[in-house]
Parts: sequence; structure tokens; C-alpha cells
Amino acid sequence: MGFHRQMKVVLKIFALFAVSLSASGDPVLPVIDMHLHAFSPDDFGGPQTVCTNRDDVRFPPVDPGEEITVQKTATCTNPLSSAKTAEENARRTAELMKQRNIYGVLDIKVGDNLNEHLAVGEQWRRFAPERYWFALDFSGDEILPVKELESLVLTGKIQVFAEVSPQYDGLLATAEKFQPYFELAERLDVPVGLHLGEGPPGGASVMPGSKYSPALGRPLDITPLLSRYPKLRLYVMHYGSPLVDEMIALLYSHPNVYVDVAQNNWGFPRAHFYDHLKRLVDAGFDRRIMFGSDQMIWPDTITIAIETINQAPFLNQQQKRDILYNNAARFLRLSDEEIARHHQE
Repeated sequence: MGFHRQMKVVLKIFALFAVSLSASGDPVLPVIDMHLHAFSPDDFGGPQTVCTNRDDVRFPPVDPGEEITVQKTATCTNPLSSAKTAEENARRTAELMKQRNIYGVLDIKVGDNLNEHLAVGEQWRRFAPERYWFALDFSGDEILPVKELESLVLTGKIQVFAEVSPQYDGLLATAEKFQPYFELAERLDVPVGLHLGEGPPGGASVMPGSKYSPALGRPLDITPLLSRYPKLRLYVMHYGSPLVDEMIALLYSHPNVYVDVAQNNWGFPRAHFYDHLKRLVDAGFDRRIMFGSDQMIWPDTITIAIETINQAPFLNQQQKRDILYNNAARFLRLSDEEIARHHQE
């Protein structure tokens, strides 16, 4: 290789490296968060604390004669405080998105006034322009008519169906009421994020009226769904935790399926999460694991979740980049131009 050609290569590498540094010199390589929520603390009855894996998380017994709360069922020395208001949650999340060069799938609630909820999403987007894809689910009591959901997709208002969570309604994803929606997702090629795994600590006991059951979170139970819709672009949220063996079997048989690791990467003891993640990686699925935070009203959980991936001792740098960005970019079918723009922020 001639001297001038060598210099061109060196300069090109330096330029690529330079755009990946912030003013402070810290890496700002992009991250895609597949699992965010446009929640308000009011949705949780007001500001709340939560335990994270930066601490010694434990799940102690609670006397059934007492009121069961998340704070009693998950304990730690230094619980994390939530945002105090909806605006603070949106603003602080946006600040992190920009500081850490994060792009995310933002789940917007379905409710009595859909336009009002879409307006909330737009408020989040104003705090962090061009950093969110909007998601809407089709489970729960307030399920939208198929035609209305189709219109939202075709007009570009919704890009993803998530968090689809029939488990909270005491149903499997194979329930007949959901089939027209999965058919719509396959026909319009809309990515679907399906909740399979643990709910909040304490399960249905901390969600009055909920029909949530861990028995409805088995990955292999969605096999008929995947057979019925072979072109469905599906990711299993929470990787079907803790049923990792079933998830491995499902991934092995259905190469169109991905998983995210949201909430598990900050809400459980780190050793427990690392055991699950390592099993998925060791089984050969490191290119189908996507980062997610499940940020609800605790913006700092995003930072903790990224930290958990970056500090995993069994992951090499390529695997970390795949989990934090590359796998989701492939799953979402981002263009080369979008990917290049994300790396230049």
C-alpha cells in the first residue's frame, strides 16, 4: 500500500473515531432502546421508588395479612426515586436520550382519548426530536378497532405494535380476539413487541383487578402464533424470563424472532440476569438480543441498564455493540443513511 493511500485510510479511521466522541472525549456510539413508556407518575398513584441492580436487590416474604406493595416485595438499601411529574419524566428521559445518543421505541397508552395520548407522545418527541418511534399495543380492555389501528400505521403515526401484553389480561397471545391484529402486523410488516415474562414484583397482588399470571408467559405457547404468521416481525420482551430454555428452543426454531432484555437488566440481581444473558449468548443468539430499558417513570434506569450490558464480563465489544444497537437496527430495517446519521450525532 502506497504512502498516500495509507494516509487516506488513517484519516478515514480518525474521522470515524472523531464523530463517535463527545466534547468530553467519552464514546457516544448510538444505542437503540426497544422498550420505553410515555408514562406519568400519576399512572402509578404518584411518585414511586424502585430497586435496581446497583444495589443488593432482594424479594422478601410479605405477610398476607398486610397490604402487598412493590416497595415491600422488592427491597434494597438505596431505592431509586422516580420523576415527580409527567413533564419531568419526559424531559429527563429526553436529556438522557441526547446525552447517550439513544433512539427508542416509545409505547403510548391506548385509552378513552387516543388523540390525547398521541399528543403526549408528541410532547415527548418535542423534548427529543427525531429520537422516537411511536408504538401502540392491541391488548387490554381498550383495544382499538383493527381499521383504526391500520389507519394510524398507514398515516405514519405509529411504527411499532408494543407493548402487546395479553398476559396481563389473563390471556395467551393465541387468543382469537388478537388474531386480526397479528394478521394486520404481518400484512403491513409492522414490528411487534410481545410481553412474556415477569410483571412487577408481587405480580397481580400489587395490581388490583389484574388477571396477570406467570403461567401465561411461556415462550413455547406462542408457537402456533408463529406458525400461523410466518412473516411476522416479532420480538419477545423480557426474553420470556425466567424460562430461558423455552426461549432458546423458540429462537432456534423461529429465526424471525428476537428478544429484548428490558427491566431484567436493572430490576433483578445482576448475577441472575447475567446467568440468563450468558445462556442466550452461549446458545448462539447474540445477534438476536436487543437492548431495552422498560423506562417507566425512572429515567435513570436507562443508564443503569446500559451499564449492565457494558459491564457484562462475558461479552466482547462486538457483542455489546450488537445488543446495544446493531441487532435492533437490523430488526427495524433501518436504512444505511439512518444508521450513518445515528453514528454522527
